[in-house]
Amino acid sequence: MTRFKPIFLAAVSALLAAVTVDAARPHYGGTLRIETTDAAVMRRVNALAYETLVASDTAGALRPLLATAWQGDNGGRRWTFRLRRGVKLHDGSTLQPPQVAEALRMAHVDWQITSGDDTVAIDAGRDAPGLPFELADQGNAIVVRPAAGALMGSGPFRVERVDAGLITLRAHEGYWDSRPFVDAIEVRTTRSPADQLLDLEAARADMVGIQPTDVRRMEQRQFRIEASRPVELFVLAFEAHVATAASESVRRTLSGAIDRGAIARVVLQGRAEAADTLLPQWLSGHAPIAPGRGAEPLARSAVAALPADRRTLGLRVAASDPAAQAIAQRIAVNARDAGFTITVQTPAGLGPRFDVRLLRVPMRGATPGAALSDVMAGLGARTIALAGRVTPPEPGAPIDTVLFTEHALLEHNVLVPIVHVPELYAVSPRFESWNGPAVQPSGAWNLANAWLSAP
Repeated sequence: MTRFKPIFLAAVSALLAAVTVDAARPHYGGTLRIETTDAAVMRRVNALAYETLVASDTAGALRPLLATAWQGDNGGRRWTFRLRRGVKLHDGSTLQPPQVAEALRMAHVDWQITSGDDTVAIDAGRDAPGLPFELADQGNAIVVRPAAGALMGSGPFRVERVDAGLITLRAHEGYWDSRPFVDAIEVRTTRSPADQLLDLEAARADMVGIQPTDVRRMEQRQFRIEASRPVELFVLAFEAHVATAASESVRRTLSGAIDRGAIARVVLQGRAEAADTLLPQWLSGHAPIAPGRGAEPLARSAVAALPADRRTLGLRVAASDPAAQAIAQRIAVNARDAGFTITVQTPAGLGPRFDVRLLRVPMRGATPGAALSDVMAGLGARTIALAGRVTPPEPGAPIDTVLFTEHALLEHNVLVPIVHVPELYAVSPRFESWNGPAVQPSGAWNLANAWLSAP
């Protein structure tokens, strides 16, 4: 017996080691189930099917994708991209340089684009040193439009079906960077946030979108959290009757009273960054002094001396956004400490008149200019006109131009940034990723290397 024990234990250890290695080894097959209410879900889906020439890596630098190398002239007016050879489209045919050139012409009618044997050359008609970064945006994906039939791409998945509330993708067998591990992806878009969390806990979903206020609960239940960089902005936007020069001191005082750090740390459970500017620092590369903060805020006694209608504000917030609701309640507390009374309202028909809105605005652009344009589009032309009569910057605009536009929008505190937040997902224990996180810094889904362990 004494000689048997070491042999027996060694055999058991070897067996357990083999089981552990097998559990950690990627498996082919299965359907990855995603649930989200993200309004940009088709952008995420299309990025899995239609690739760009270049992409951003986890550090924000460019990496090759359909282009393996690129070079610009001295001013960046003309760029040449060397294309990856042997890339298969979803129908099995090989992607050709003229198809790449035509796809880019569809997106940029003002560019001069030509193709060679293995190259595509772009003349932007202006100095464009940041043009490769522009091409990393999903709006510049290579989409091949045949004379008949469905659109084609070269991505790891092809869009098989788009129904109301359900999008189905199928693995691209001939993908140039090796076939994805999962056979298919199902994306459901009509489940409520509460139902998504229930589906994840009941193993009916593998990846669901969550709010910062859900993080602690998910972590307590041993679900892994996947996050992008901060790519959404919570911002206060004052209405026209409060956006006047006479009310600027009120807006400035209220802005200064908001404890953005506490909102990021406590209310949003550390899954946010305090915001003094529209663009996060990781995207702009700068941390400028927020405009409109130079003048002194009103003292509490001065606020108390204001007419009641000037120190009592209605704050409109979306009823369907729990993070926005939580932020709004904290803003009301901060405002009370400064002498204001804020009533948090949710839209219900016409409802009472409100004075300020708390908006959640996405930033999808890959460059500072594109991201600020996204923010301005999300805020709407009416709000932008109240904040400052400026035009959105071009995607490749110099950073000085972008920051000048941002400064003009914030100068009079008609827009008051609160926090920047990432896109967050909770994933099931059977969801694994072979190479890199499932959610990229930009918020794009990195699912070509995702696989599903045994239930």
